[in-house]
Amino acid sequence: MLWEPYHVTMVPPNDILQQEHVPPAPTVKNMTNGAVSQADAQHWADANNWGSAWYKWAEEYDQPFLFRALGAGSLVPAAEQVPLSQGASILQPDCNLYPTSAALFPVGPDGQAYFMRKNLPADQPYVLVETAPGGTCAATVRYPDGHTTSLPELENTVPFFVPGALRRDPVLGDLWFTDAGGNCNDSAEPPAQWCGR
Repeated sequence: MLWEPYHVTMVPPNDILQQEHVPPAPTVKNMTNGAVSQADAQHWADANNWGSAWYKWAEEYDQPFLFRALGAGSLVPAAEQVPLSQGASILQPDCNLYPTSAALFPVGPDGQAYFMRKNLPADQPYVLVETAPGGTCAATVRYPDGHTTSLPELENTVPFFVPGALRRDPVLGDLWFTDAGGNCNDSAEPPAQWCGR
């Protein structure tokens, strides 16, 4: 009954986040000039990692409806949406889920304009700017007939953007709810300060 609103066809173990060995977020560089406490900034980054673990579970067990609770429904790449729609599961490596550095910025007018240029929601007040470990990072797609393919994911350390807000979900726990994204290589001209320019 608890899981019915999430439209899942199976229920994960109660200790799934422990089983996934979700790492703590890296120490957050707080760029909010005191508008957000360091403790809150760190908690938000940890909540983003917890959301990534739920995303990993949803892809591994073909539970795409769970993406809506994470705010990530419109952010799932087409390369992942297609196999999921065919009943495949996707095994995500940690290198595509958990960042090695994180900074918290206000979105501000420049950030709002950037997300609007990308036709994405611009309603979140803060953005986590993160970098991945780098190197080759590929997911494994497992189809119902048993065959597998490799799906390239993050391949470099270009900072990427996770705008959002903390959401206290009664079943999933604290999550960084995000509905937009981008990165510093984006032609839509992200704010220079997010990219250290």
